[in-house]
Amino acid sequence: MNHNEDERLDRLFAAARTVPVDTSVLEDHFETRLMARLGERRREVIPWYAVMWRMVPLFAVLVAVIAVYGTNFGPSPSGDLFAAISSSQEEYLAQNILTGE
Repeated sequence: MNHNEDERLDRLFAAARTVPVDTSVLEDHFETRLMARLGERRREVIPWYAVMWRMVPLFAVLVAVIAVYGTNFGPSPSGDLFAAISSSQEEYLAQNILTGE
């Protein structure tokens, strides 16, 4: 009985293989579906390195603003030569006292 079922199944598969497959439905608007799928994949994930490359101009402007601010709005240098020479002397003495040298 099992042998008959196998033969019947083989005949059904053979008959199904002889019928040509109708692909005309799949061929309609193939390009439109393909482009829609590609566009959908593009919108899904933006890699981290692409985001970083897009942020490079922002970081360049930020560095330029910090440089301009640092040069123009920093503390003005002292005109007193003695103050410039002795300004680090206090830190040096405090370090020597704390380290025991």
